[in-house]
Amino acid sequence: MLGSVLNPAISPVLLHLIFLRKILAHKTALILYINVATHLKKRTLRKIYILILISIVLQNCKERTELNIDLRPTYSDFENDREQRNLYGEVKELEQYKAIFQNSKETREPLPTLKEKFTEFGSLNKAEYFDNYGQITQIDLFRYDKNDYLTKSTSENKLANQKTIQLISYDSINNTTTRNITFNDSLNYKFISKFDSNDLIVEQIKIEAKDTVVRSYEYKFNDSNNKILEKEFEEGKELSVGKYKYSNENQLIEYSNKHEWMELLTETVWKNNRIVKQTDYTISADLNKHLDRITEYDKLFNPINEKIYENSELNRELKYDYEFDQFGNWTKRTVSMKEHFANSDKFIPIYIESREIKYWN
Repeated sequence: MLGSVLNPAISPVLLHLIFLRKILAHKTALILYINVATHLKKRTLRKIYILILISIVLQNCKERTELNIDLRPTYSDFENDREQRNLYGEVKELEQYKAIFQNSKETREPLPTLKEKFTEFGSLNKAEYFDNYGQITQIDLFRYDKNDYLTKSTSENKLANQKTIQLISYDSINNTTTRNITFNDSLNYKFISKFDSNDLIVEQIKIEAKDTVVRSYEYKFNDSNNKILEKEFEEGKELSVGKYKYSNENQLIEYSNKHEWMELLTETVWKNNRIVKQTDYTISADLNKHLDRITEYDKLFNPINEKIYENSELNRELKYDYEFDQFGNWTKRTVSMKEHFANSDKFIPIYIESREIKYWN
């Protein structure tokens, strides 16, 4: 085979093109290619070397911007705050910026919208929130014990001039959690939450001064041990009812949450064990079902198309285009909108969101 490869009638550059894909993917092919290269002239080698560099750069760009479909998003039962935010890898810090388009091509200066820091275990350590002018509006701080249990949180709202401090303690024997919350060093609340053997909350006692309010919770499960019903009561009065429906593969396909005057319903479509679409409805007191939103997702549960309805009529549509880093987190998101209410027939870019992400490793 090597003899045919070294046939002088074949262009050396063509040889490069034949082997290049294998070179980038397999070490053995790289060794073979080096052996072949030793028989070529120096001038030809320089051409091939330049082509290799260009191909490697293009390959790296492809890896950074394309979706990593080997990753699997987590849709529920999150292990930490990173998973809950649909982040991949050991994210340490995240800064998010937003640049609004002035016209179809140019954007204004990017302004910060969010900054977050995480512990090595994936728990949120600090969060900063910003308004549309890039001014900070709120700072949240979180502290944990050696077992990564949250023991203290501090939230400072700059706009409302309000500071909230929460102290949390755990009782593993009685399976309870106690939260003491203080607003502006004066108003105090105490919440005592009791859990069952599955860590589902069954009772919550709220104490404010001399007032005590008790909420209780009930659950039902199907034969596959999937939760199909949950009810919330306050002093014996039913506050809300949550219902769950599953496919034959035990995937959640419908969830509703009903309150006294309204019911919210979400229908979920799965494909190859991934969520690809969700449809949201509002059911009013007169039992009329109103379509609110249809969202389509990529394989990593990032929204790629969003249709927004008013009175069940399509009002506007958003399209999301992404670039990704090597860990599968998006680093750039371009958002475009089609104004159906104005009979628009094309998407207009409205803003670009970018994220700077640092990792522990």
